[in-house]
Amino acid sequence: MIRGATLTILLGAATAFAQEIPDRPEKLQFAPIKFETPRARDYKAKLRNGIPAFIAQSGKEGTPLVRVTVSWRGGSYLDPKGKEGLAALFGSQLTQGGTAKLEAAKLEDRLEAMAATLTSSCTDTSCGVSLQVLDKDLAEGLDLLMQALMEPAFAQERLDLAKRQARQRVSRRNDDVTSIAGYQMSYLLFGEGHFASANDTVASLEAITRDDLVAFHARLLHPANLFVAAAGQFDRKAMVDALDRTVGTLKAGPKARVSPAVPAPDFRRTPGLYVTDKDAPQAMIRWAFPGIRRTDPDWHAAYVTNQILGGRGFTSRLMKRIRSDEGLTYGVYSNLEPGTYWRGDVMGSLQTKNRSAAYALRLALEEIRKLKEQAVSDDELRVNREAIIESFPSQWGSKQAVANRFADEAREGWPEDWWASYREKIQAVTAADVQRMARKLFDTDRMVILVVGKESETDPGDADHPGALKDVAPLPLRNVPLRDPATLKPMP
Repeated sequence: MIRGATLTILLGAATAFAQEIPDRPEKLQFAPIKFETPRARDYKAKLRNGIPAFIAQSGKEGTPLVRVTVSWRGGSYLDPKGKEGLAALFGSQLTQGGTAKLEAAKLEDRLEAMAATLTSSCTDTSCGVSLQVLDKDLAEGLDLLMQALMEPAFAQERLDLAKRQARQRVSRRNDDVTSIAGYQMSYLLFGEGHFASANDTVASLEAITRDDLVAFHARLLHPANLFVAAAGQFDRKAMVDALDRTVGTLKAGPKARVSPAVPAPDFRRTPGLYVTDKDAPQAMIRWAFPGIRRTDPDWHAAYVTNQILGGRGFTSRLMKRIRSDEGLTYGVYSNLEPGTYWRGDVMGSLQTKNRSAAYALRLALEEIRKLKEQAVSDDELRVNREAIIESFPSQWGSKQAVANRFADEAREGWPEDWWASYREKIQAVTAADVQRMARKLFDTDRMVILVVGKESETDPGDADHPGALKDVAPLPLRNVPLRDPATLKPMP
């Protein structure tokens, strides 16, 4: 009797539960995500020499790791003319070339014995050294980090190896359409004289000496250039004290300089449809529209607009039309650049068969036109806004991510409270805002399009979808020759 009653109760509960399950996935409802946006001031400390440090203490669960990154303003935008590639070599050799106290192999042995890593690199606008170490070995790890930061040896044999590897990379520059499109587009957008289009060549690599790395190091190592991020299992006060005893002792040397502002490009780009002939089975298509600064009041509306067009992967309009409906590509994307130091660009890209290039580009331009001419539906707008808002907490998914984000943004000059109203501003974007931003951003008269592929196949287009490449966009078609991989001079 008891067993029967129990079975009845279980069946009743199961039936009730089944009745609560919607018949369609889009009818599923979830509780609102409760997430408090981290604030930079809650993590910020100032070391004795004025260097800002962002300290993010984690709980006791998991592996007791500590991660410390020291970054600074300065990167390839400071490369001297004729020595392009200096910052990249400096960035790698800061930790790979040993220190004044430890030759490279012995430094690597010390790190391996602690199961620690010490890495370094430079980007266009920053350099950094990162340490990952068990909490019990933090003191020794910080000592090694400071040796690399303050007394890099830049061992000649390691530098020679890095230069050989760089020359090999340079020699392969024209091997694939993606690499070619990368350097060609940078010249079209920034011209020949800006660091954003500057690339190393065989000659520039040969010109770089160990003395250049030493001088670059002496120039950059100024407390006003430095920022610290630390995350992991530690006591906050103890970490600040440890950083004060190490990074906090750094002083500006006689040759140290505060890094200059990152220069904005002054090149006046020429809109057009550009074609580079490359004998390859697939064509790479890239396009660019002038974007906006992140500090622009319209930035959030621009971000939602780009997400709808091509920023959300499989649910974006470009991906649905060109991949899902037509099967012309594995992926097509649109990206709104941050616009940190100057107005960025809205960049798009796709790769497809040579003969499909004209048709695929025409479809992309059709989707752009629709976004300008037709208001988005309430449902499409809601789905995209919710996706952005609901994915927001994942951007802060670890203490390391929090500390690094705030250190990076401080270095780049962001307002400390930029994220505080982010979700509210995304939620406030309307269908009218999206259409207004589409019309503002996607001006085809200001568009730069680049197609890299086999010209004899890309130009006539696809027999199944008639239309020559030259007729796809209302822009003049111009040929841009391949560049010599060693010199980056246009080839005849």
